[in-house]
Amino acid sequence: MHEQPVLSLSTISHELKNPLTLIQSTLQLIGRHYPEVTNDPLWPQLLLDINYMSQLLSELSSLNSSQTLHYSQINIRQFLTNIVSSFSSATQIQNKELTLNFETEQKSFMGDTMKIREAFVNLIKNALEATESGDQIVIDVKSRWNRLVVTISDSGSGMDACRLDTIFEPFVTYKTDGTGLGLTIVKNIVTAHGGAVQVYSKPGIGTKFILIFPLSPSEKTKENT
Repeated sequence: MHEQPVLSLSTISHELKNPLTLIQSTLQLIGRHYPEVTNDPLWPQLLLDINYMSQLLSELSSLNSSQTLHYSQINIRQFLTNIVSSFSSATQIQNKELTLNFETEQKSFMGDTMKIREAFVNLIKNALEATESGDQIVIDVKSRWNRLVVTISDSGSGMDACRLDTIFEPFVTYKTDGTGLGLTIVKNIVTAHGGAVQVYSKPGIGTKFILIFPLSPSEKTKENT
């Protein structure tokens, strides 16, 4: 008797996303061939629901792989400068300021480039969504006690204590179109590196995320990846 292979969450998500992509394409064609259907009040909601499902499947796949790391040497300044540059159009359009400050002479650290980039992109996107025109987002980079410490602060709406207690829990979201997986993925990525995430926030004042990474992975961390 042969054992059935155990499918990973990433595999299942990928397989579900393929037919969902076909459904999206079919709906687009229907909208072009029969423009009158797009006037139906339910049409926009249908498209939103399909997009939400696609986003959810993508984030489920990311969640499943967030603790599997492939280490390489990361140039700190170049790495973070590139990420900030990728948001330049968004910040200009939204009239927000995104600044990057280096207070360290540390040149590099060991980590999974793609995973850490995903964590920072998630947090910067959240900061943009939590801020309004004229607000600031500041990224401070320091090194302390053989640790890289990156703080992402915003002058946005902030969060109360009840929200802070649950923001890292999967499927808990306070956004109308959120999946509740973004911050779970961020925490998984940082802890998989042997690091930690701290968050401080006050309503009306803003939010501060502090990401702490070891400059080089411990043997125990390597064994778990």
